[in-house]
Amino acid sequence: MERRRIAQFLAMSAAGLWTQHGFRGASLLKAQDTSRPEALLPLFPLDLVLLPHTNLPLHIFEPRYKEMIGDCLRNGSEFGMLAVEDRSVAAIGCTASISKVLERFPDGRMNIIVRGQRRFEISQLDDEKSYLRGRPQFFDDDPEELPSPDLLERSMALYSRLKELAKIETQAIQDTPQPTDTQLSYRLIAGVPAELTWQQSLLELRSESKRLALVVDYLQELIEAFESAPDKRRAPNRRIAGIPS
Repeated sequence: MERRRIAQFLAMSAAGLWTQHGFRGASLLKAQDTSRPEALLPLFPLDLVLLPHTNLPLHIFEPRYKEMIGDCLRNGSEFGMLAVEDRSVAAIGCTASISKVLERFPDGRMNIIVRGQRRFEISQLDDEKSYLRGRPQFFDDDPEELPSPDLLERSMALYSRLKELAKIETQAIQDTPQPTDTQLSYRLIAGVPAELTWQQSLLELRSESKRLALVVDYLQELIEAFESAPDKRRAPNRRIAGIPS
């Protein structure tokens, strides 16, 4: 299957996000062959980035995705989420496990909570079912030294300061970060407003130290934006410096 057809298949998939916040971004799909014998992964392209260790509410309403979620519930399996805008789709995404079914409707629609799990890169695609599936290659962080104690302390202090300044509704369903958490960077940014392209770059980074440094810079700039706003109860209506538009 050629690259253009892969992008078209993914971009044609759509569903509803059960949240008050919308995200925008674009990434390129890179199709490449792999010999890993991973099982086919159901794919859910959407205009957001799911990060590991974070929770996300979804409203499932399209027939193909009602079937997909039904299959995942019966099999106890994950599905993969890929960031998409127009006909540009990310090749790297994060698997989602269904934590809870909040509500079922007579027509088969569902409100669910999912949790980010494993990162993957998609190579081959399969369209035999009503929803798209792909052959994933899973990856983790590269071996490295742990983030320094100073970086951990700084990141936790900034997170606490942000919570003092602003009530961010999407943080209500997230876990409370702890400095001993694995991949703390993802947990600190969970529910915090950030542009899709920046979140996608964070997802793809394989160094926790580098991710945490980026998160520290972002939280610092976000805090400065809140502190300089006339109404500190909500973020000012401007792009945060240093974050790609």
